[in-house]
This record gives sequence, C-alpha cells and structure tokens, in this order.
Amino acid sequence: MESPKIILLVDDDDTSRFLAKRVFKRVAVEVDILTASHGLEALDIVKEVCQREQCPELILLDINMPIMDGFEFLEQLQKSADLSCAAIKIVLLSSSTHQLDLARARKYPVVDFIEKPLTPEKLARFL
Repeated sequence: MESPKIILLVDDDDTSRFLAKRVFKRVAVEVDILTASHGLEALDIVKEVCQREQCPELILLDINMPIMDGFEFLEQLQKSADLSCAAIKIVLLSSSTHQLDLARARKYPVVDFIEKPLTPEKLARFL
C-alpha cells in the first residue's frame, strides 16, 4: 500500500485552511495535510519533515501572510541548500490576482498560481 502524500498548506486564514482540507476529502485523495499559518512556520516544518521522513510533495502557499509572506518563504527555501533540490511542487493559492504578484511568482519554481478558494477542479490541475 502506497503511503499518503504529504501536503503542506500555508495560509494565515483558518477558513481557507479548513476549506482546502475539505476539498482534499471531497476528491478522496489520501493525503497527510500539515498546516502553517505563515512562511517562517512553514520553513521550519519543511526542514523538520525533510530530515525525518520525506519532504512534502506539494505546498499550497498563500502570498499575503504575517511574519513571513509567501514570496519571502520561496526566497528562503531557495537559499536553503538542503531543501532547494528537493522535488517539491509549489502552488501559490491566493486571493490576489494582481499582475505584479503573477509576474513575481514567475521568478520562483512554482507550478501554478490559482485564485482562492481551492476547488476540486483547481486541485485537479496540479495533483
């Protein structure tokens, strides 16, 4: 039996995290969902999980968060030598569709940029 995929959901909004978890349940994908409310917490989780088991296969990352935003998280992830080569798919999941955010996102290794809320149809694009 294949082990569940590890997903890291990074969002400061409790409702968005709750809804995203429900979408995963609706599509019946077996996943282990870890959550973080800002980029710094997410960076710590990624480092810990990658050291003790396997890195998350997917990170759903909000842009606008306190303490460390999504772009700062991406920058720090790239600077981390032990994590920059990890095969992690990163999807920006944001309420912002501002052209500057979209352009900035292209500078990082993200596989998709989708607007909140997460839906089964949007999830199917990258899972």
